[in-house]
Parts: sequence; C-alpha cells; structure tokens
Amino acid sequence: MMQGGESAGGAAKEAAANLGASAWAGKEKTVAVVQEQVEKVKAHDDPAGQAAAEARKDERFEEVEAAKLDAIHHNAAVAKDGRAAAIIADDTEAQAAAAAAETEARAVDAEG
Repeated sequence: MMQGGESAGGAAKEAAANLGASAWAGKEKTVAVVQEQVEKVKAHDDPAGQAAAEARKDERFEEVEAAKLDAIHHNAAVAKDGRAAAIIADDTEAQAAAAAAETEARAVDAEG
C-alpha cells in the first residue's frame, strides 16, 4: 500500500528536478546577458552590431526557456508514470492480500 511519504518523496524529487532546470536556465541566461554586454562594448560605435548582440541574446533566452519547459514537462511525465506504477503496485498488493485471505478462509473451512 502506498504511503503518504512515498508520494511526498516523488513530489519532492519532481520539485528538485524542476529547481535544477530553473537554475540551469538562469545560469544560461546570465551567460547570454554577459556575452551581449561584451559584444555591445566591442561594437560601441556600431548600432547594427549592438542590435545583433541583443538579437542573439533574445534568441538564446527563447532557446533556454524552451529547454527549461521541456525539462519541466519531462519531470511531470516521469512523476506521473511513477505515481501510476505505485497505484498498479498497490492494486497488485491488494489483490494478493485478498487472494491470501481467501485461501486462508478456505483452509479454515476445510479444517472445521
């Protein structure tokens, strides 16, 4: 039978994985901002170069955000599969317990 701690543990694992994905995305976005700033300084008198640097940063932000959302959806799917497996295990355990009880009841009936 599934205990409350098991589902809480699964939720904690999912939350930790999502936190990891968010932290990674934050780091990648910070790298993109720093790269943009360096490129803008190098192109200080070139408005087109500065605009290109900003466009590259924006594109990287979109890529990172999409990757983060993919990771979050993946984590949710893994957690859902885990919960489904636990429910199936609970059902199997319940069926085995019912069969054992029925077998024991038959044995008692046969003895007495």
